[in-house]
Amino acid sequence: MNNQNNSHQNLEFLNSKEAASFLRISVPRLMNLTSNGKLPYYKFQRSNRYLKKELEKILLSEPRGIRDGN
Repeated sequence: MNNQNNSHQNLEFLNSKEAASFLRISVPRLMNLTSNGKLPYYKFQRSNRYLKKELEKILLSEPRGIRDGN
């Protein structure tokens, strides 16, 4: 049970404005991505929350701009 409590302590949720800023996109673009199922989110009462670790994973999943040169 203690391991489960430790894993929950590492969860950092961002509100829509914070998530948009973290992703460097506008809030309307964030809402569009959310409603199209491109971003995972959690509902807390009437507000969307985004798990920072999941946003980081999405950002790092498809690196761009690096070419092998071969």
